[in-house]
Amino acid sequence: MKVTLAEHFIYGPVPKKGYAKRARSPNISPDEYERFLGYYIPIDPAYVSAEDMFRSEARLIASAQRSEGVYFSKIFRRSKLDEKGRSGILTHTVLVPRTALEQGLSYDDVEKAINRHEERFGIPMGDMAPLEIEWEPVPFENEIEGLKHLISKATMNRLVDGFSKDPKIKFVVTCRGTEQRDRIRLGYMLSKFLDINLGLVPISFLSEPPLNLHDSQCNLVLTKIPLTIPQKGWRAVSSLVDASGGTDINSSQKAKELIDRMYSS
Repeated sequence: MKVTLAEHFIYGPVPKKGYAKRARSPNISPDEYERFLGYYIPIDPAYVSAEDMFRSEARLIASAQRSEGVYFSKIFRRSKLDEKGRSGILTHTVLVPRTALEQGLSYDDVEKAINRHEERFGIPMGDMAPLEIEWEPVPFENEIEGLKHLISKATMNRLVDGFSKDPKIKFVVTCRGTEQRDRIRLGYMLSKFLDINLGLVPISFLSEPPLNLHDSQCNLVLTKIPLTIPQKGWRAVSSLVDASGGTDINSSQKAKELIDRMYSS
């Protein structure tokens, strides 16, 4: 069992202050996160339902060029966060060492570490120790197992081809799965496939849409409902098309071989 220590912070309601930086470990700058992504809560809050507080949640994973870390944000609601006992949205963000992700640390294990932290400490305020992430290396093929059930082969080829030709392109992708968990799983796998494994482009994904696509710094947004007319600078692709299509689309040779192997098994 390996243990990786990661810096982290929590943003959300603070008694008598409103929304603010609620807790942080010593060596992380929440302000850098905001400068990079524009918002501490980068999604439309409507997608994190108050009626299903312990199941409705979203993810952001953001990889910056020349960065030694990858931001992993769990976005969720909890109750009794301020002086009046009101609920609110929280962002628990971990700066995960990229080297650990390259060595087989899975996003599932990062998520489990965040959940264990809440079970032990609740939603703290003030200083926190670095987050302890316990993990065993997961083979890359195992991490992306199930990818073909959530996104078509044609769409995978379009993503690879688009990012290969223009690293600044942005995609809105309709996920085959209808549950929030499906979009979270798809985001984990696309980040590992396109970014951590292939190094094709630094991926910053949201598992739910932002308030305004135009203002989002992410380059990959996953949705449940197809977006046929995306805002300027974005390209919409649907994973609902036949997985057997798209074989004539160009992509990098390594990616093409991986995609062919995934969809033939």
